[in-house]
Amino acid sequence: MPLVIAMASSGLVIVNDAILDGTRDCPIVVDFYVTWHGPCLLLSQELEQLTGEYGQKVKFLKVDTDEQYELAIDLKIEGWPTFVFVSKDVEKNVITTEGLLPSDVIRNIIENEI
Repeated sequence: MPLVIAMASSGLVIVNDAILDGTRDCPIVVDFYVTWHGPCLLLSQELEQLTGEYGQKVKFLKVDTDEQYELAIDLKIEGWPTFVFVSKDVEKNVITTEGLLPSDVIRNIIENEI
């Protein structure tokens, strides 16, 4: 996987194999978005609230697929917004969703699935 610059609650983060190879210290929620899409803009506000709510318990990353189009192609990101939920537990499957999700659904996935 190539190095990718992503926005996180703590600023810019380099997304690389370390996130996927089992060295995670908390669950990760990756938002693949584009800046010109209405639902992506709506979810951006909800993610800011969730980031404040969860603090350091969950890492929220945002990847602009217009800027990181090769990664989007590699991961077969075809619609926006697409969320990838990665558990701290490497035994759990990654959950991928596509489309506008209410914050209570995102919260439910974080609390109960990852």
